[in-house]
Amino acid sequence: MRRVFVALIAVATTALVAVGSGSAARTSDTVTCGDTTYELTVTSTTNDNSVAWGVGTISGGTHLIPTSFSFTATDLSMDNTVLFSDTQAKGNGNGQQKQTQLTCTSAPETATAGDLGGIPGVDDSDIIQLSFTVTGVMKP
Repeated sequence: MRRVFVALIAVATTALVAVGSGSAARTSDTVTCGDTTYELTVTSTTNDNSVAWGVGTISGGTHLIPTSFSFTATDLSMDNTVLFSDTQAKGNGNGQQKQTQLTCTSAPETATAGDLGGIPGVDDSDIIQLSFTVTGVMKP
């Protein structure tokens, strides 16, 4: 169940993690890295078995090579109770370690627990906030 919920959060917040060959498509998301906001385009898929470290393209041709992802799901209807949070790091935290890392966030998104497919122990009408952070290396 936890793997399904991780996949659900990833799909609901952004498609940065899900890269694969199944039914791949290009999607865009706005991320803020430091004081700068970028439009980031990534390849996405609906295949739950495809998790990879695909490179995102920033408008203008620059690329963001991801080194870690963090996800958080917070129940806003239950006094901001964190339901789930997880971090995945490339190479056990050693990915691109000798290069300057940049931390980027997307704006939090909200949905009801029911819209997210239901969450055990959470009322379907509860408002869930999904937050996403990616750390990576910018390359031309």
